[in-house]
Amino acid sequence: MTSMARRPRSLTSQLKLLACVVVIVSVAAGGAQLMANKRAKANVVYGPVQVGTSFSPRKAAYLGLDWQAAYTELLGMHFKVIRLPAYWNEVDDTGYAQLDWMMAESAKAGQPVVLTVGMKSLGWPEFYVPDALQPAAGAADGSDITIDPDLRSAALVFVEDVVARYRSNPQLVAWQVENEPFNRAGPQKWWLGQAFVSQEINAVKALDPKPVIVTVFSHFNRGLDAASSRQGFDLRQMLGFEVDTAETDSLSVLGPGDILGMDVYTRIGYRFLGRDTVSTANDDWDQHVARWRLNAQRQGVRAWATEAQAEPWEADKVSYTAPKSFGPQNIKPTFTGLKEAGYSTVLLWGAEYWLWQDHVNGDPRWLQAVRDILIQESRAPAVS
Repeated sequence: MTSMARRPRSLTSQLKLLACVVVIVSVAAGGAQLMANKRAKANVVYGPVQVGTSFSPRKAAYLGLDWQAAYTELLGMHFKVIRLPAYWNEVDDTGYAQLDWMMAESAKAGQPVVLTVGMKSLGWPEFYVPDALQPAAGAADGSDITIDPDLRSAALVFVEDVVARYRSNPQLVAWQVENEPFNRAGPQKWWLGQAFVSQEINAVKALDPKPVIVTVFSHFNRGLDAASSRQGFDLRQMLGFEVDTAETDSLSVLGPGDILGMDVYTRIGYRFLGRDTVSTANDDWDQHVARWRLNAQRQGVRAWATEAQAEPWEADKVSYTAPKSFGPQNIKPTFTGLKEAGYSTVLLWGAEYWLWQDHVNGDPRWLQAVRDILIQESRAPAVS
């Protein structure tokens, strides 16, 4: 299941502990925290949204889809932008043929694309480092993986190689450097150092002046926020105080014209005390992303929703076909919340799952929910 799901189920043990901690923190925070979570809807009606998605041929193949046919179908849906991954270990093993094909097809179709480069990319297991370059034993669980100088050097060479290869593609609109670099993730819960990410960004911009995107796993609730934070359990953050965050670090490495990417999930399944449970995002999730959009704007940086949950995050693969965490009816409310938070570019996450449900399981509701949003927002221009 972990290779199908967006996030590792290895967070379960942390969530068990956090369930107890959050209760204590909630009592300590008292009524003030409850007031802080009240939502204040904006009274502004925003224009049409540039609706995009992400596509992983690796995930499509895992689900039993013909990845080329799947991507061709997405091209026919006319998303305003599609994000593609350059998986380092796969390029190291088999070369660029797969990525060459997708980039060429995108150019022929006039499909704007974003290309993700680096050692951390889309989907579990998060890090895609070639076997020969796996970090030394010194890279302990929960640590900064860039302490390894050989890994840093090799990663920079890979990034520069990808940029040099595809920078002339007429449909490439931006580079995403790493994926959620300042959030802990994967089996070892590694993260990337700020200095190294800045070095990667400088290497990209030296070769191509296009905008750079840096993404973060956005606020869900105090427990999961702490589990994905490189500081771990920070009592100040859990009590609602401002501390260093992945958003802060991301903005610190971005320049004017670049893009802060917010990855937003609203319903997550996990196993607690032997039972499957669904946790929902705090009521203030939309206020959080709205606030960071404004923070970015003040710095001359744009903000996108680079992952808007539009597929399940299940506790167990048994329920993946008929999910308990997230259904097609939940796609529109999440999208609407982001639109009302002022996001004019929203990439819906789960394209391979929608196609799998439709073509393999005979359930067209997921694809139809997405098509309805595309029709609703059809007046938006393509990302350029």
